[in-house]
Amino acid sequence: MKTAEKMYIPQGTKAMLPHGGLPEVVSLYMLKLIEKTGGKSGPLGKQFIAQPNLEKKYLNIKSEDPLIEDHNEVAPGVVYKYHGKLDKDGNVVYYGRVLWTVTRFCATYCRFCTRGREVGIPAYVKAHTKAAIAQSPYLSDEEIAKVISFLKMHKEVNEVVLSGGDPLTTPRPYLTKIIEAMAKLQQSGDLDIIRVGTRLPVHNPVSIQSWHYEVLSKIRNPYLMVHVNHPFELTEETLNVLYNFRKIALATVCTQTVFLKGVNDSVEVLYELFTKLAKNGIRPYYLFQNDPVYWAAHFTVPIMRAIKIWEKLRPRLSGVAATARFVIDVPFGYGKIPIPEGGAWDVNYKHYKDFRGKIQELV
Repeated sequence: MKTAEKMYIPQGTKAMLPHGGLPEVVSLYMLKLIEKTGGKSGPLGKQFIAQPNLEKKYLNIKSEDPLIEDHNEVAPGVVYKYHGKLDKDGNVVYYGRVLWTVTRFCATYCRFCTRGREVGIPAYVKAHTKAAIAQSPYLSDEEIAKVISFLKMHKEVNEVVLSGGDPLTTPRPYLTKIIEAMAKLQQSGDLDIIRVGTRLPVHNPVSIQSWHYEVLSKIRNPYLMVHVNHPFELTEETLNVLYNFRKIALATVCTQTVFLKGVNDSVEVLYELFTKLAKNGIRPYYLFQNDPVYWAAHFTVPIMRAIKIWEKLRPRLSGVAATARFVIDVPFGYGKIPIPEGGAWDVNYKHYKDFRGKIQELV
């Protein structure tokens, strides 16, 4: 009789990055799903099981914060890169938006996390960045009040993207406090759009409770931004949770996907992913080129190969599945720059301009 293999036991802080981030923490739900989908070398195992040798390989070469978020933190957890503009009379010319990181915890840690410099740092490890969530897992009431004051003062900001870590993993009183504060800003006309970034419906959908839907429903027209990289992640449990966010919280559910070598770098996998999302009433939103952080360099698909995959994929997709844009989040610059669609144009891929007109080399 064949003996059943023991389930993989995550190594916790023993497998975290050299600077202290991203311990190997994987939910029981995800561990079981990894077992069913190829184990550690499968498309889910590669995303969540640490590979310390590969994660340290580019330690002194690649950046920890290529999107210069720490430099642009203007209030506790608030990253303000995409500025709005007021005229001389204080009227809005165009709106800006902010990212608000409210925790450094996730239910499961992705090994390619762009915020691995601070996400998952244990309490006993001294962070070497000044970001608010690097100093404390949660924001204090005083820090939250400072953020609300900042948003009231900056009338050119009409949109907040709530992120972390994963906001939906935070305790109910904490998340409710933050959501209710933003809902009040909506009601007073100080805020229009609220997005909530999460991977909890994928990492551990069984942990989503009825109160999560109730809290999100306090927002007018909430956007739920869910990170999904592979069709295997769209289990019945996950799809039911996303359906409930749409039905109960009246949320618009959009997805973000990262191009990852050995995970989803094929036309067939991405076609299945985007088609399944559209079939289930979910809007594919962004397909990102992997950010150049040192611990995730081994995941990066060479850009010209990624472009070729995109060129072949785009013509196959229905219009409702092709709502995703393949973009580069500009390293040390500003903007999510879209790649031209489907090889339909004769494009010089040597360089591009970011949102400020600065020329960036395509690498």
